[in-house]
Amino acid sequence: MAGFQRITMSDQDPTPFGRVLLAGEVSDAEPLVPGPLHSLPGTVISLVTAGTGFYRHADRRTEPIVAPSLTVVLPGERHWYGTHPGERWSEWFVVVEGPAFDVLRQTGRLTWSGPRPLPRGVRPADLALLLRGAPPRSGAEQQIWALAGWLSSALAPPVDDETARWDRAARLLSEDLPARLEMRDVATRLDLEYDRFRRVFRDRFGRSPLAYRNDRRLEAAATLLRATNLTCREIARRIGFSDEFHLSRRFRSRYGVSPTGYRTGSEPPS
Repeated sequence: MAGFQRITMSDQDPTPFGRVLLAGEVSDAEPLVPGPLHSLPGTVISLVTAGTGFYRHADRRTEPIVAPSLTVVLPGERHWYGTHPGERWSEWFVVVEGPAFDVLRQTGRLTWSGPRPLPRGVRPADLALLLRGAPPRSGAEQQIWALAGWLSSALAPPVDDETARWDRAARLLSEDLPARLEMRDVATRLDLEYDRFRRVFRDRFGRSPLAYRNDRRLEAAATLLRATNLTCREIARRIGFSDEFHLSRRFRSRYGVSPTGYRTGSEPPS
C-alpha cells in the first residue's frame, strides 16, 4: 500500500479551552513541510511512530528524530522538521492553541522546542484516536481537554525504573477492588521476593500492601456514599467487602463515623 499524508482536522471553531488549528497523519511517506524555517501561531505536537528524521532549530542547530519520538514546538518558534530527502516516516501531528495548552507553559511543563523521547507508558494510539477526525460540536471541548491531558502526560519528568516499579505496585493494589488479590501474586508480577515486597512497600507508603488496598476500598466506599444512592450492601459488594457489617466496622474505624452518618452528615466524627 502506498504511503499518504492527509489532513484530518482544520481550523475548528474555538471553545473556552482552546481549539485545533490543524491536524493530520503521515503514513509511510515523505512529510511535506514548508521550509526552510517557519513558525505557527499555536503549539505544534508531532508524534513520529516509525522512521527517522531531524529537527532544525531557529539557530540552524539540528537534532535527530528517532521513532517513537515526540516533538513539541512553542507558538511562534521558527523551526523545521522532517525526513532526509527521499526517506519516509509515519507521524501524527496537530497544531493547537488556547488556555488548556497555555497552562503547560505557565507551569513550566513546556519550556523548550524540539524532539524528546516518548515517555514509557504514554500510548501513541491514544493520540491517534483523538486526531482521526473532528468530533461533533458538542464533543470539541472534551477533545481539547483530552489532547491537553495527553500532552501533559507526555511532558512528565522521566521516572526511574525503581520508582516506576513501586508506582505499578500501588496501581495494581488500587485496581479491581472487588477481586481477591493475593499479595504474593503482586510480588511475583513485580519480580520481587515477597518479604522484600512487603518491607519496601511499607517503607515507601507507610503501611502494608494489604492495608493500602483496604484503604483504597474505603476511599471508594466514601465516594460511592456521597455520589450515589447505592445501599451499603451494594457498596460492600462493589468494593470487595464480605457484607455491609464488615464494611461498616472498617469504615467507622477509618473515618470515625458510620457509612450512614457519613452519607447524611448527621453523625459527627468521634
